[in-house]
Amino acid sequence: MRIPFQALILCLPLLAPAVAQGEVRVVPPFEPADYADRAAIGLLVPGAGPEVTREGALAALLRGKLEHDLLGGVPSGTPQLELDRPGDPVVLVSLPPPGRSTNDRRYPIAVLGLAGVLTSDSTRIDGLVSVTDVATGRLRAVPATDPTEALERLDDRIDRNDRLRLPLTILVVALVLALALARPRLALRAVLVALSANLWLEPWLALLAGIAALALPLGLACAGVLAAYLVSLGIDAETVALSPLGPSQSGRFYGINNLLETLLLAPALVGATLLGRAGVLVGVLALVTVGGNRFGADGGGLVVLAAAYLVLALRLRGIRATPRVLAAVTAGAVALALGALAIDALTGGESHVTRAVGDGPVALAGDLADRLELSVRRTAASSGATAIVLAGLASLAWIATRRPRRPLLDALLVGLAVSLLVNDTPADVVAVGAAAALALFRAEPPAPRQGTDSTVAA
Repeated sequence: MRIPFQALILCLPLLAPAVAQGEVRVVPPFEPADYADRAAIGLLVPGAGPEVTREGALAALLRGKLEHDLLGGVPSGTPQLELDRPGDPVVLVSLPPPGRSTNDRRYPIAVLGLAGVLTSDSTRIDGLVSVTDVATGRLRAVPATDPTEALERLDDRIDRNDRLRLPLTILVVALVLALALARPRLALRAVLVALSANLWLEPWLALLAGIAALALPLGLACAGVLAAYLVSLGIDAETVALSPLGPSQSGRFYGINNLLETLLLAPALVGATLLGRAGVLVGVLALVTVGGNRFGADGGGLVVLAAAYLVLALRLRGIRATPRVLAAVTAGAVALALGALAIDALTGGESHVTRAVGDGPVALAGDLADRLELSVRRTAASSGATAIVLAGLASLAWIATRRPRRPLLDALLVGLAVSLLVNDTPADVVAVGAAAALALFRAEPPAPRQGTDSTVAA
């Protein structure tokens, strides 16, 4: 049973106390049900990336930080905890077996003396924690009517999403491409319907978003779907986190991932353009949904949207996207994103994004370099990923050379280019981005006359 959001906020300090470090024991895998009557139980994600090693998981457990498997997988630094040191509470943790294994299994964890299921600020999912949460002290227990059943349902849902994510992404891209060629004016509607259906864990919200996507004029439809995502993230973060197109739960756990960010990019730009003066509100809505620390906490997505909106504003005023203008846009996007994060942090918001920014510009530059390296490694990891990225880049390059180009398409192309620099899943970005770019190229809706706030129907 879900707890109302307002009640959860009021009761959180009482219902979800943080688990202090105590005695941490690494034990063989066990059945969480064996401890459900005397411990808070949970599922632990041992690493980040497609594979994991016991060495990397143990290093992450002790040091409280992760390193992606494609970047080495074993974090360095000073250990933050000592195993088997006497103290309360007693934390039992299972880790992957020796050697290398696929990172598609979650391992049991139990904190003796507590009740319910474990969660943390790292995951924002009841029953799921990261291997780093033990050392950082972010573990906490929340009530559950049947903890064992809750973990089984959660584990099945994550496995199901892992199986569905790729075929559903291919289906959405193929449908948008087909409509862009045959019925261009319906292509963006298809993106909106797919985004609405992805919220099916909150049926009433998915239904309202679907009605908006199909029945409202296009500008309002885009705003409606964006609003649905913001509401879902505010009411129950699990609606997006455990959706088929949401985070993979193997490194990123909640909010808007790169795939959803790219799917939302075109509606965010179209809605802002078609609604005239009210389009500014659509821009704010998109920035908060994707980058707000209480909601999406996607720093890369925040920079992408900021860059795309700046280009859109310039192009709507007749300013060409020259190299000098693009350099200014890049600097402005970073400044705008950092400003938004600063405002969010000053009002109490915190996430991995604010912590990364707080580490300073050198650490931030290192994080960006890691993302670029990760993008290259992911692209080269399989022939399928390489083919998707090359085909998508070729399609985007072809579209970018067509004339005339309208403001919306320019803004989308710049947003995708920035996304390839600041995000680390190039296949998602170029596949979805190429489909959206073709849809806009074939049927970009005209912007309302400057100074009006009219809504243009599809």
